[in-house]
Order: sequence, then C-alpha cells, then structure tokens
Amino acid sequence: MSKALRKLVAVIILLLAISLSTITIGYYMYEQSKASTPSTTRIRLAGVLLTVELATTPAEQQRGLSGRSAMPEDHGMLFIFNQEDEWGFWMNGMMFPLDIIWFNANMKAVFIEQDLQPCTPNQCPVFTPPVGALYVLEVNAGFVKTNGVTLGDSFTFV
Repeated sequence: MSKALRKLVAVIILLLAISLSTITIGYYMYEQSKASTPSTTRIRLAGVLLTVELATTPAEQQRGLSGRSAMPEDHGMLFIFNQEDEWGFWMNGMMFPLDIIWFNANMKAVFIEQDLQPCTPNQCPVFTPPVGALYVLEVNAGFVKTNGVTLGDSFTFV
C-alpha cells in the first residue's frame, strides 16, 4: 500500500471515529436532557389552576422539591403512587416551607399538613396520614389557608 493511500485510510478512520464519538455524545446529552426535564401537568384545586411537576418514579419521589430555593406561587409537585397507602413525607433538604395535602384514589383530600418548615438534622419529623392516599400535593406554605382547602375537597386534571 502506498504512503498516500495509508494516509488516506488513516484520515478516513479518524473521521469515522470522530463522527461516532460526536453521535454518541449527542445521544447521551439528548437522553440526559429528557431525564432532567420534569413532566408537568395542570390541576384545579379550590378554584385555583396549578402547574404541577409530576413525581411518579421512586427517584423523583425521594428527591421531591429538596434542594430548590423556591417555587412559583401557582406551582406544586404532585406525587402519584401506584397504590393507596399511608405515605409519609418529611422536609429533609427543603429550603422553603410547604403545605402538603394527601388525596385518595377519588382525588379527595384526606389529610392536610400546613406550614411545614424545613427540618434540621437533629429534628426532622415524618408527617404521615392516618388513612391511605394515592396522590400527595406539595404547594407553597399558605396555599391551604389562602384558598380555603379543606378535607373532602378534590382536585381535577385540566
């Protein structure tokens, strides 16, 4: 094989390697962006339209809103579980206070905790409803009081 032909083959192999690397990196970045983009929907509760981030996987549910410094007033996080249970929540890693509302499979409020403050490592209670819930909604503290949310109120998907 001539020297010129060997150089040409080497350049072609190098270009193929760069192309494959670029495609692989691009695909990885695309998959990461999909994974980090939260799924959202809108719900109506007490006449208020909320944009809610959905927490449906165990990883999303464990992370919740922890580590965030704030949340817009018309937003929340809706945890959707695969079965009704007495799902406990705590304020570990939170940086702002929340109201938490537990809903049964009929989307009716069955338990409410208000103005839950971020916890400390020495004191971080778990808030657990006395009845089963399928959905749990976290909203900014004061939402329940401001909007008159009470047990038995229901939400709807919009």
